[in-house]
Amino acid sequence: MVFAIPENIAPECYPMAWLMGTWHGGGVLEYEGVPAAAYVHEIAIDNDNCGPYLRLCSNVWLAQEEAGIVDKEAYGARTYATLTKGEVWSSTTGYIRVTPNESTREGMTLLEATSSTPTGHALTWAGLIKGPQFQFQADAIAATPTAPPYEGGRIMGGLVSSDLMLAYDMAAFGQQMRPYMAGRLSRV
Repeated sequence: MVFAIPENIAPECYPMAWLMGTWHGGGVLEYEGVPAAAYVHEIAIDNDNCGPYLRLCSNVWLAQEEAGIVDKEAYGARTYATLTKGEVWSSTTGYIRVTPNESTREGMTLLEATSSTPTGHALTWAGLIKGPQFQFQADAIAATPTAPPYEGGRIMGGLVSSDLMLAYDMAAFGQQMRPYMAGRLSRV
C-alpha cells in the first residue's frame, strides 16, 4: 500500500505522518506471572483538529487462540484475521508531538508524548523518530492509589515491509525492564 502525507496536517507532524491511519494485527505478550498469550491489537492515529500533534488510541485484546498460533513472520493483517478477540487486555489513549523549539539532530527528531490508561496510569514519554523508526522511554509516571505497580516502559517501532513492528518493554510488579509485548500490525 502506497502512503501519502495526508492533507491539512500541521507541518510539525510531517516526521510522524507515516504513523497516521488505522492499524491492526497481533502478536505475543508474556511477563513475570503472565503466561505467553496471543493478542489482537488495533491502533488509530490521527491529526486531531489539525493541531501540531497526533492523537493515538490503542486497544489490545487477549486472543482466544494459544500463543503458538502466532506466526511472527506473517503480515499483521493475516495475524489479525487468524485471531479471535477475547477479553480486553489494555487500552491507551494519548498524544504525540515534535518537541517544541528543538532542532533535528543527525536526521532524528525529538518527540514528546502523553498517555493514559483506565488502570490508573498517566505517563509522559520522551523519544526519537528517524524516518520510519521510533523509540520512546517513559519519562514520568503518575498513578492512582489503586493502580497496579508500574515503574517504567520503553516502546520501539518501525516499518518493515509496510507493516508496523512494535515492541514494548516494561518494568512492573517489582521486575526490572524486560520484554513484554511484540507484534506486527498492517495499515487498514
